[in-house]
Amino acid sequence: MSFSEVYKHLLQKRKKVTYRSLISNNTYSVHCTLPPHIKKQAVSDKIVVWDIDKNKSMDIEINTIERVEECT
Repeated sequence: MSFSEVYKHLLQKRKKVTYRSLISNNTYSVHCTLPPHIKKQAVSDKIVVWDIDKNKSMDIEINTIERVEECT
């Protein structure tokens, strides 16, 4: 999945992003959207997202994202 694909998914909706931790190699899922305080992100190997449940921003490395799906 590319930066542009992930960004497009998160641009208008809340999504559940499942990714693999680089440190522990565990898989995590987070309900997120794009951060309200960042208007535009440059294409990068990481994307900054807004964790809806924890009410904070976090960055996820693009190549660790396994899937992006609708929130349930």
